[in-house]
Formats: sequence, C-alpha cells, structure tokens
Amino acid sequence: MKVDKYEELRKHYPPYVSKDQLYIICNIAKKSAKYLLDKGIVPCIDNGKKTHRYRIALEDIITYLKEKEETGLTQIPRGAVSSRSKSSALRRSYSQEILLGKENEVRQYFEFIFNDYYDVLTSHELSEMVGLSRHTVLKLLAKGEIRSFLISSQHRIYKRNMLEFVTSQRFLHMKSNSEDYLRILGGFKIWKRKYVKS
Repeated sequence: MKVDKYEELRKHYPPYVSKDQLYIICNIAKKSAKYLLDKGIVPCIDNGKKTHRYRIALEDIITYLKEKEETGLTQIPRGAVSSRSKSSALRRSYSQEILLGKENEVRQYFEFIFNDYYDVLTSHELSEMVGLSRHTVLKLLAKGEIRSFLISSQHRIYKRNMLEFVTSQRFLHMKSNSEDYLRILGGFKIWKRKYVKS
C-alpha cells in the first residue's frame, strides 16, 4: 500500500510548527524558510520576537508542498536568498506556459485575481498587478503600448486596457526574473491547474 507522505507529516508533527521544523519538512535552507514566511508564501503568525518567532500551521505547509509539486515552482526566485546575482536567475515568460491559441487564459487569470480592483488604475497599481517595474511600466505607457490618459500629468489606465495588454504578444513574450513577476507567473500556473479544463 502506497504511503501518503502528507499523512505521514500529520502523524509526525503537531498542528503548528516552528521555522526550524518548516525547513526540515520542506528540505530547504533556513534562509529559504524565512523567505517563504516573510513574503507570506507560507502563512504564519509572527510575534516579532528573536526566538520562537514564527508559528506555522502544518496544513499551510502541506498546501505549499502540494502546489510546489504540481507546478514545479518553489516561489523562491534564484538569488533571492543567496549571494548569487539575480541576473543569473532563469528569466520566464507567459508564452512559455500557454499553448498556441490559448492566450486568453492569461486575460481570464488577471480578471480573476484582480476582480475587485477599481476600473481605473494608477501606474503604480498597474506595476504591482503585472509584476513589472514602475520604470518599465512608465516606458510602456509613454510609448502607447498600454493605452492610458492623463489626470494632472499622471497616467491613468482603464482596467480593460490592462487586460488587453496582458494578452498582447508584447507582454506574453516579455521575460523577467524579478520576484514580483515570478510570483504572479507562479500564481498563473497554479490557477490554470485549478480552474482551466484541459
């Protein structure tokens, strides 16, 4: 009979564990464990103390491990927790994650995760939503690659124009290794597995 590794974890660990137990369970470095907690990738209760700082639900760790197994993504960008330069990290794009003719899946994903955002966005909000730097977003707006209008010399973007942009070949083939971009792209892979029928 096949042993369910997650049931084994439930047998060996209490409902709440420490950061030291987290890195053992996930078989990762201490710095990587702290990254997962500090970025909210694995939820925790943080009391701010120097010792016994984190209280982590075992079920949240299991959820992280299952998503990691499904997507192949650790959600820890290369270089984020080491002295290695981020420039050596693998650059990814949405075009590598979708089949030809399925570009609209990206629009559906952004519609899903940003459903409660206002219909008019600032450049800062747009930057956060697509995971691109503010500098890159401002260049795209200046060139008209993302349609916008000005209010008091500040760009404003209709959400529908953001959705048009994320289905454009320009965006789909853009590559980045930034932490925010990879986090949102990782979310796309998880969303596809949960909500898109093959």
